[in-house]
Amino acid sequence: MSTQAYIKSAIIALCLVILSQAGHCASKTRTDEYLALRKSVGGIPASLTVVKSNLSMYVEKVIEVTGTVNGIAKSGDSTSFILTSQGESLAVKATNPPSCVENGNTIRVLLRIGPGSVAGLTDLVLIGAAFDYEVTQTEKKLIQETSTPQKQEEKPHTSPKDPRSYLATRQTRGINLSSRAMEVLDPYRRAIARFNPKLSQSQLDTITTSILAFSEKYGVDPRLVVAIFLVESGFNPAATSRCGAMGIGQLMPGTARGLGVINAYDPVQNIEGSIRLISGHLAKYGDLALALSAYNAGPGAVRKYNGVPPYRETQNYVKKVSATYRALCGK
Repeated sequence: MSTQAYIKSAIIALCLVILSQAGHCASKTRTDEYLALRKSVGGIPASLTVVKSNLSMYVEKVIEVTGTVNGIAKSGDSTSFILTSQGESLAVKATNPPSCVENGNTIRVLLRIGPGSVAGLTDLVLIGAAFDYEVTQTEKKLIQETSTPQKQEEKPHTSPKDPRSYLATRQTRGINLSSRAMEVLDPYRRAIARFNPKLSQSQLDTITTSILAFSEKYGVDPRLVVAIFLVESGFNPAATSRCGAMGIGQLMPGTARGLGVINAYDPVQNIEGSIRLISGHLAKYGDLALALSAYNAGPGAVRKYNGVPPYRETQNYVKKVSATYRALCGK
């Protein structure tokens, strides 16, 4: 694929530039406000099937549902949007909705069922909304805080060093994201979904969360990580090159072993190992082109030629990743 084609593809994700912009409703404050609002209005998680079969009981009540925004129409201060939830498309009316109500976002919403909902859910008014991922994370933390005995809280937490142990505990403790990373989770998620529409929702969540968490941990710009993974594998966790490179970051078997990666086709292990690798190259060379050359051709080739190796594949790789990275940065 040509460099120009990669730039065109990368422009899809220019929304990632919001890293430097003011917040969204995914901030901790907004999430706390949402939870407080839910408590004050008595919003309860609802099965749409149950609600529709007992509509008269729910009129003028507030329900909570999770869904994806799939269309927005604005007229003055009034906004209407389509929320796809539990296999149904709901038309929701809103006045000055929070910024998380954007196409493609997965959100948690509080909906008041109006008197016009006689034969179906046709009169829905937005009371509050927040990113579903942020609300879920906050709820998990609240549950842990109230259910963990004090003496267990005082024990120092030791992160497992074996990747297999890490994977075994990831489902229960999650990959923790900073508030800044949480604010850009959905834009990154949408961009990656466009780069590889074949990813399942679970894969998409795992890949996006891992990129943001490990980029922050190892001090690498996540936009650079996205650029590398896009060029390496197109975000295909099962990708295998003709020379044996594996997974999203296309780690060679020997490199994977050196990084402690047990299963290079596991997205979490692969992403952490790949980010550790590029982080080390950036720290060693202090130059993006040389770091990318080392990632592609190995440090030995960079040392041998005292610069970017004269290999056509490596030179094209450096150009593609650099061009994609600049596009993601809006340059």
